[in-house]
Amino acid sequence: MLRLLRIRNLALIRELEVEFGRGLNLLTGETGSGKSILVDALGLALGARASQEMIRTDCDSAVLEGMFEVGASSPAATLLAEAGFAPEDAGASAVELVVRREIASNGRNRVFVNDRLSTLSFLKSLGERLADIHGQQEQQSLLDLGTHRGWLDEFGGNRALAQDVRARFRLVRETARRLDEIEGGEQERLRRIDNLRFQVGEIEKVAPRPGEKEDLERERDFLANRERILALSTEAYALLYESEASVLGKLNHVAKVCRELGEFDADWNARAEALADCRYKLEDVAYAARDYADGGDFSPARLEAVHQRLDAIERLIRKYGASCEEVVAYGGRCAAELDGLLDAGDSTERLAERFGEELKSYEAAARRLSEKRREDACRLEGAIRGEFAALAMGRMELHVKFHAPGDARAKAATGRLPAGYGPDGMDTVEFLIAPNQGEEMRPLAKIASGGELSRLMLAVKSLCGGAEGGGADMTLVFDEVDAGVGGRVAEAVGKRLAGIAEGNQVLCVTHLPQVAAFARRHYNVRKEVVGERTETFVTPLDAKGQEEEVARMLGGETITDAARRVAAEMLERSQASARKKRARS
Repeated sequence: MLRLLRIRNLALIRELEVEFGRGLNLLTGETGSGKSILVDALGLALGARASQEMIRTDCDSAVLEGMFEVGASSPAATLLAEAGFAPEDAGASAVELVVRREIASNGRNRVFVNDRLSTLSFLKSLGERLADIHGQQEQQSLLDLGTHRGWLDEFGGNRALAQDVRARFRLVRETARRLDEIEGGEQERLRRIDNLRFQVGEIEKVAPRPGEKEDLERERDFLANRERILALSTEAYALLYESEASVLGKLNHVAKVCRELGEFDADWNARAEALADCRYKLEDVAYAARDYADGGDFSPARLEAVHQRLDAIERLIRKYGASCEEVVAYGGRCAAELDGLLDAGDSTERLAERFGEELKSYEAAARRLSEKRREDACRLEGAIRGEFAALAMGRMELHVKFHAPGDARAKAATGRLPAGYGPDGMDTVEFLIAPNQGEEMRPLAKIASGGELSRLMLAVKSLCGGAEGGGADMTLVFDEVDAGVGGRVAEAVGKRLAGIAEGNQVLCVTHLPQVAAFARRHYNVRKEVVGERTETFVTPLDAKGQEEEVARMLGGETITDAARRVAAEMLERSQASARKKRARS
């Protein structure tokens, strides 16, 4: 909902700030006062095409700024969140949104969303979710067939059915996406399986043990020095035991001498016993040297086997890790991934079965919605004739056309989904009109004139709610809605505008007092000469001011007491009508 519109240096406007509220906001004033400039300014603030000629004379730039209040779950808030523009109070039920556009005389545009630099294309996308402007140049809703389908669903009260279809479509689309990813990567999956099989087989063939590399390196060093080790161990045995001058032989001689000394001094007996302990230890060393020389496997074949085993382990370490432990761990991960990829074939079959089941469920729900829409279309075609008659378009006919899935206007196929299958069902709906009896039905965007187009939209929205998914957050703008009508038809236009404004914010430019009488908020637009320049001003009217403005619209330049009485009666009648409507609802 539009809360505030600021305009600077646009056409006749030097600087202007207008606050708007809920319900029906009406702009009235003399011809040429600048009423439509306000509508154009709102369009520019929401991304409409700009021209440098619109900038006020002798100014370098024009600035348009709009402050909106949107629901936290509204389409506009969702788009802001997806683009990273979510406001600080995004957790609240309603959030404030500010858009600003600067149009420079050199052709450059600058766009800001919540005080952050943005792009014109994003502003346009956001604007489509904030306001729907209907006038002689604005027909965006008519060009979007999704909008026509939305109108039909609003008329038929199909929100629950449509939500069910959207939920089922999300499931089937996600399953289709996963299947496409799996099948699209099948070649890569097979290549990966071959690679993993090779790696797992290579590691399992060698089967390294934690710490084995270090053990083999020690054994290699031992075997590589086998001749020196044999010589040293043989020499150690000879020195200790086997040679004539062995250490043990001399030690035995020393022990004998000590025992003889013990015959003279008992202390030497103890020393002889100590030498016996030394002899036992030396004998252990001597026997160990003898056994080491005799028992060691010093064969060249064993050394070659150790070298080969080390080479195999080191090849694995260079490819798969820095140690035997890391190689073993890597092999375990590869084996687990290989098992998962081998199971993917079974998973794909199960996923394909689920896709088929979900698609059938979606089709059943979409057919139910489609049947309901066709019933609603017949009722809408009948109901809207009364609206056309009340709005002086009694000869106009409307037909709701359902395009076949293969039709050029229908949606194209999406991956595994057939043509025409989408989140809103399998229907592509288009409103066709014939302005006069007996004429061919054609797309309404290509036939209706500006004022006729606005009244056509007014008729459609009177029956179809006019929310287009935006609810009360949406601002509906009607310009020239009363072109070429008057009297009873003008009052019918006012009633329908007031009815739409019960659930939406409506901004309307009108020239008719019968329409102005239904305003909830009334603004007078006028132009004055300030200094030597003409400027446009906007004044919010209170109850007395509204009565004077309606009287002016009735009586012209001179406002008579009779005109004031008629204006008061019109305002009272419109207010009474609004009270009755609220009481019925």
